[in-house]
Amino acid sequence: MDLFPSAKKIDWAQQAEQFGEYFSSGELLKNGIATLVIVLLLLILRSILVRAVRRSDKLPSDVRRRWLVQIRNGLLFLFLLGMTVVWSSQIQHVTISILAFAVAVVIATKELIQCISGSIMKAVGRPFKLGDRIEFHNIRGDVIDHNVLTTTIMEIGPDQMTQQLTGRAIVVPNNMFLNKVVINETFTQEYVLHCFKIPCSQKDDWRQTEQDLLDAAKIECEPYLAKARQHFDLLAKQQGLTVLSVDPRITFRIPKAGELELVVRVVAPARRKGRVEQAILRRMLDRQWERVKAAEAEKLAAEEAKALAAAEAAAAAALPAPNEPEQQPASIEINAATEANVVAEPNGTPELSPTPTLPSMPLPPDPNPGASGGATLGNTGVTASRNTRFE
Repeated sequence: MDLFPSAKKIDWAQQAEQFGEYFSSGELLKNGIATLVIVLLLLILRSILVRAVRRSDKLPSDVRRRWLVQIRNGLLFLFLLGMTVVWSSQIQHVTISILAFAVAVVIATKELIQCISGSIMKAVGRPFKLGDRIEFHNIRGDVIDHNVLTTTIMEIGPDQMTQQLTGRAIVVPNNMFLNKVVINETFTQEYVLHCFKIPCSQKDDWRQTEQDLLDAAKIECEPYLAKARQHFDLLAKQQGLTVLSVDPRITFRIPKAGELELVVRVVAPARRKGRVEQAILRRMLDRQWERVKAAEAEKLAAEEAKALAAAEAAAAAALPAPNEPEQQPASIEINAATEANVVAEPNGTPELSPTPTLPSMPLPPDPNPGASGGATLGNTGVTASRNTRFE
């Protein structure tokens, strides 16, 4: 099956003769000089317009950026229009010749043409340059070399959140840049804004975690905040961008119910953002570890105090109860009246006071005068003579 029947009708000898006549004439030189003049005029005009827009401090950053884009697109349109006017008489012959040649070559060199087209796209669009860290089509790394056909990338991995080299080089054909999105992580050049996530639970003390992260980020970013702020101000004026804030910032995401993510954004040197991230995480984890150790020490001290109190209570319960004072026999109790009769002598020897004398009692007549001279007093069992006197 003949896919290109029109290609057989082209007289290649006639086309070659026409090319020879065209290059031998002076018209090519005139058109080349006209093209060079147009290009120089457009470059001068672009430089004047861009400088005027960037120096205009009264315009907001988004307006400046819009004007820069419009200037670029307008000058590109003028360039295409000028080329059309200059080369209008030759366009028809050149187009036919190129088309005839392309029909024969495109099928065999399709991939090669796509690589060259991708290289042209990189040169015109300038999505990245040597040394930039880019990401596209699940490939991430630093650009170390590029040519017309391929681009070489030093891989960063093993995942998107890692900032270390794997030691592997990836050679990418340039045709992949034609239909793949390219992310330039070092677009802001010397200093970049770096983001990383900290998973957390809504039941945890996420407020304390947020404060620890913020304090650690401020300490780690403090040495270069001033330089980074100046760099972003200059970049905003040159590129017509909004001035970026360099202060550490923490935002929250809820990926699922009950889950929480703390998104930390800090400014860091382009080649040190991985080290800055690790320093922040280490400082935050050290604070949490110190807090945990302090809580464990307090808990241990409370348990020891509780155990000591329990031991003291058990020891007190094991001691015998104090003895009750022994009751003195009633026979040896000293009457208060008797104690009152004790008088202390100067030499310390107590002396009893004189015993009070009882009144004389008459004795009943003795029924048995011949008996002994004693008498018995009632049932007391006391025997006394008549002359006995109770004192």
